[in-house]
Parts: sequence; structure tokens; C-alpha cells
Amino acid sequence: MKHEEKSFTTRDGINIVYQVWRPEGTPKGIVQIVHGLAEHAGRYVNVVNKLVPEGYLIYGDDHRGHGKSDGARGFVKSIEEFVEDQREFTKLIKEKEDSTTPLFLLGHSMGSLISILYIAQFPEDFKGLILSGTGSAVGEGVNWFTIMLARTMSKILPKMTVKNELSDGVSRDPAVKEAYNNDPYVLDKVTTRLGAEIFRGLKIVQSEIGKINIPLLIQKGEKDPLIIKTEVLAEKITSEDSTVKIYDGLFHEVYNELEADREIVLTDLKEWLDNHL
Repeated sequence: MKHEEKSFTTRDGINIVYQVWRPEGTPKGIVQIVHGLAEHAGRYVNVVNKLVPEGYLIYGDDHRGHGKSDGARGFVKSIEEFVEDQREFTKLIKEKEDSTTPLFLLGHSMGSLISILYIAQFPEDFKGLILSGTGSAVGEGVNWFTIMLARTMSKILPKMTVKNELSDGVSRDPAVKEAYNNDPYVLDKVTTRLGAEIFRGLKIVQSEIGKINIPLLIQKGEKDPLIIKTEVLAEKITSEDSTVKIYDGLFHEVYNELEADREIVLTDLKEWLDNHL
């Protein structure tokens, strides 16, 4: 496996850092990862370690204001800015790689919202879409005071920050929670504007997912306390090739769960990709 870290500049001058994990030989498929709120692409090592030895090439960038990328920390003017950044990233990937290699989009949590909005507009860019930790509402693991503050203050004080309190809901694995809390590239605060945009995105995707007609896989933890009501999205899927997998007992980050459980999830991901090359 060959690993590279590079960057590109967006249309409005933001430096976006991205990583590439390249398999030995010619890739049979490419996966573009769209990470979630407050985290970064480097947290998808379990996906990388599962897929790269199987011949998949992985690209993942840090959103603006996240990880190693530039931009005001934990801030975005609108969720559509993230969509535009991902489209630029896709164009970069297609310029650098063989255009005949199947390209898939994998979005987790906030990244799943970005991915739905992206594919609804530009389905021709990808062979298939994978959504992890997706849904249409926030669960009990998200502080309701934080929700109300984000909605109220977004327009008045858009760069006002609120504490990131998501770590208890990411995984049942204590090591994952500890790593999350100690990761210098995981944001400990996000802005009210970003929070409000996520809530807006949760509403928008309920109509946008019906526009998606490419193969679709949803992987969701049954005990996810952060994002809920996946069934609301599932009911609105119109793609003739769709699979929804709900994993008993798992939390939000199904790829970072306890080892035995995550191996099942990752194997399902790998087999779905193999079947859609």
C-alpha cells in the first residue's frame, strides 16, 4: 500500500488537504470518502485497511475548516459549499486516475448528507453511493440545548462556537472513543452556522434522496444515538438497486465499532463494491 498526502485549492482559495491510499497493481475501483462533522479523512483507517488490499484505491479529503485543511474552524457558509468542494475533488481524482475505473462515493454522517445532495445533482459522476450513519433527524445523543442554540444564533452569530459532545455516541469500543477525544485533528468545537446547516441538510435530503437512481448502499447502527430515522430516508429511495443494512447494537461509526462487528460491516461494504464494479 502506498500512502500520499497532498492538497488542492478550491475556487474561493481554500487549501484542502487530501490523502490517497493506493493498492499494488491496477486499481479495480476507486472510493471517494466524505467524512463527518468535526472529524477528518484520517479516521477511516479501517476502511482503508479492508479495501486497499482488495484492490481499491481510496481518496479522502478534510473538509474546509476541518482536519488539516484551511478555513475557519468548524465553519461553513452553507452545506452547499461542502458539495462544491467534493465536486472539485472528484474532478481532481478523475484527472489523476484512469477514467474507466469505477468511482464510488462513500459519505458518513454529515458526509452522507453532502453525498446525497451531490449525487442528486450529478449522478453521472459515480458508479454507486454508500451512506454510513445516515438518517433524517438527530437522536438523544445530541444535546438539545446545542440544537436550539445553533438554530437561534446561526444568523446572528454564525461563528459562535458550541462544544463537540459526540464522542459517547461514536462507538461502543472504548479505544475508539479515547482516540476520538485525544485526536488533535478532531474539532472540540463547531460553529452555530455549521450546526444549523446540518439540521437544514437533514430536511433537504428527505426529498433529494428520491432523485438518486444509481446503486445505493446504506449501513447503519441500530443503536446509533446521534443520527436517527433512517427509515424515513429508506422509504423515499427510488433507485432500483438499493440495499439497507441495519446492524443490531452498533453505534454511529459502524466502521469503527468493536472488531468482530466492524469486520461484518466492512465485509458487507467490500462485497457490495465487488458486485457493482
